[in-house]
Order: sequence, then structure tokens, then C-alpha cells
Amino acid sequence: MMIDEIKLLVDLFESSAPDNESNRMVWQFCDDKQKWTEAHDLVSTLKEKNIKAIMQGDKIKEFQYGFEEAVAKTLFNLTTTDTPFDADAPYWVIKNALSLAKALNIPVEKVVNIIA
Repeated sequence: MMIDEIKLLVDLFESSAPDNESNRMVWQFCDDKQKWTEAHDLVSTLKEKNIKAIMQGDKIKEFQYGFEEAVAKTLFNLTTTDTPFDADAPYWVIKNALSLAKALNIPVEKVVNIIA
């Protein structure tokens, strides 16, 4: 159930997210359980993008990549790994989705309706 909600959140941001390629890549990871073990590498990619966004002062991309990184960590933690990311990753999906929605001028109620 959580994955369906995450995909709905990714869809919510698709038309407004500044990096549509990243948005779709994260959605594809959500949609393919076989890729979840590769989500660890996705986290690294998203961290690099986020650092670049921070250095450029691009808050919207920073929020986007923070949200997507939390999603990737959550996906990886759903695998049978011995080295999971912090267990609170799903919490950060929600918090970062709310922050991204605000930055993109999307009513936060739309996020709440998906996760409620």
C-alpha cells in the first residue's frame, strides 16, 4: 500500500518538478520491485544532485531531491538488506513531500489526501 501512495506523490509532483527525468526515474524504481536493491545507488545519485542544487541555491530542486532520496531509502529498506538506511526514511518521505508541495505551490491538502 505504501508504494502506491508514494507513486501517487511522485505523480503529484511530475508536472511541476524542475527535474522531470529524476521524477520519472524514481517512479520507475517504485514500479519495479526488482530495482529496489539498486535503490542504494539511486540514493547516491540523488545526494549528488542535491548537493549541486544546494550549492546553486536552487531550493525547489533541493526539496525535490530530498523527497526522492527519502523514497529511494524507503525502497531499499524494503529489501532483505543487512545494511538498511535509517528506519525513519518513510517519515521523511511525508515531511519532504509536504515541503516540496509548498515550494511548488501545490496545496498541501493534496499530499495529505494521498497519505491519509
